[in-house]
Amino acid sequence: MDELLYPGLQDVEATASAGPVVSRRERWERKIDELLIRYDAFVERHRLKPGRFLAAALLLGAVTTAATVYTAGYAVVVDGQTLGVVADKAQYEAIERKVEDRVEVILGRDYSLDGHVSFARQLVAKRDLSDLSGFETYLFNQVDEVTRGYVLSVNGENLCVQADSTQLAALLDRLKAPYMNENTVVAEFTVPVGLTCEYVARDQLTDDLAEVEALLTSNTREAVVYTVVKGDTYSGIASRYDMTVDELLAINPQASLNRLMVGDELTVSASVPYLGVRTVDKVRYEEAIPAPVEYVDDDTMYQGDSKTLEAGADGSQMVDARVTYLNGMEQQRDITAVQQLTAPVTKVVAQGTKERPKTMAKGYFIWPVRGTITSRYGGRSLFGTYNFHGGLDIAVPYGTSIKAADGGKVITAGWHNSYGNYIVIDHENGKQTYYAHNSKLLVSVGDRVYQGQVIAKAGSTGNSTGSHCHFEVRVNGQRQNPRNYLP
Repeated sequence: MDELLYPGLQDVEATASAGPVVSRRERWERKIDELLIRYDAFVERHRLKPGRFLAAALLLGAVTTAATVYTAGYAVVVDGQTLGVVADKAQYEAIERKVEDRVEVILGRDYSLDGHVSFARQLVAKRDLSDLSGFETYLFNQVDEVTRGYVLSVNGENLCVQADSTQLAALLDRLKAPYMNENTVVAEFTVPVGLTCEYVARDQLTDDLAEVEALLTSNTREAVVYTVVKGDTYSGIASRYDMTVDELLAINPQASLNRLMVGDELTVSASVPYLGVRTVDKVRYEEAIPAPVEYVDDDTMYQGDSKTLEAGADGSQMVDARVTYLNGMEQQRDITAVQQLTAPVTKVVAQGTKERPKTMAKGYFIWPVRGTITSRYGGRSLFGTYNFHGGLDIAVPYGTSIKAADGGKVITAGWHNSYGNYIVIDHENGKQTYYAHNSKLLVSVGDRVYQGQVIAKAGSTGNSTGSHCHFEVRVNGQRQNPRNYLP
């Protein structure tokens, strides 16, 4: 049958190199033209009858159909193993070069495939030509130095390769677990983390994850930005990041103890994981609706004073939110739904309109003097003895003016063995301030003073080693850290 469908096929290969190179399609077209010429001559000579004409037409159709369905190809045999059939030897050779190039990249050196390759010419249906990707996979699998492995990468850097992905996947899950709970809907790393199956050098495989786990769970100390949320205080933020309030303020010169607003950004020092985790929790909670406040003027009270006339009451509402955390610290809270449970009741407050006397306390303090702080509030060693220091020592030149931190009444102005010449002002709001070691006192007991009034001159009287102002703040008789009350 092959001789019938493909007359002269055996001669094609033998004569291919004898003349100009022609395509397979062109060869078949020439064969068909030749048959048609012979057919026309035959009809002319024999006046072909209808039955013979039909047979010739069927023969011609079979030849044309066979040319579109079948093609000459090459069976590829590697080390005695038949891989499949290609239409052209060059196709397989290109795959060999591609595999060798990839292996060279993986191993970092030159590499050549050493298998014995042969080709067997044969007739094949076009649909039976092999998928070339199978050749590539087979050749890779014959390279002993290369194998498939699972590569763990962090931020583009390959850290580990294992034959099985189970332990690597479990490690990544363990890193996320501390930040997840029953409300977590998203958990992802803050940098790209990949776990991919790739061809790798066999000597890269490892079963020991200890070193990689130690790296991924390590912490680095660096400055990060914290966004203030409802309920935050300076002391609370400082404590959370293992800092003092003074340290927090030192790296945030724009901050003021008298002002802390939701949305403010503070630089803090935090222990940050090598591999950060960002999570999103979907939560539902009940919260208060603050009672609105209505103010009414009262000319019998001083400005700044107020009195509640009607207490009012907070309402309540159910809130649905998506909360974003970075390494367990809240970064953002998006409210998705709010349902009011109880309505708030308005609070009515009377506020004073009467002008305040100049000597009345304003309710906040200013610095009594500007200078270098030489001793802070808290424990210290003085003259070789440990003791507790109840205020701030502010070094200034002898004779510098000392000012009242707020308005009030002078209740002490005299001598003390430790304080030397000192003054105590009662601000009549539960707060008192002390000014010690003065060279000269400018007010007397019973005097009323206003905020910023000069009340003394700096000196070094009493238990003192240099000219300075010792400043104390007491609330209801208890010493407080003055830095918590100064701007």
